[in-house]
Amino acid sequence: MENIVIYNEGEIELKVPINNDNIWLRQNQIADIFEKDRSVITKHINNIFKDNEVEQKRNVQKMHIAI
Repeated sequence: MENIVIYNEGEIELKVPINNDNIWLRQNQIADIFEKDRSVITKHINNIFKDNEVEQKRNVQKMHIAI
């Protein structure tokens, strides 16, 4: 991890790790930025994988989040 960037706009504050020029956010962080429910973000991410826009194995951490 190279740096931590703090995004602060109004009530949203995110600490974002930068790793090899990549920014990694959790689904709840993306939902906060776009003011959407996390389930909406999950749906979009699943569609991205389904359409093979990105490789799932390389872009998802093995972690279970209970809904």
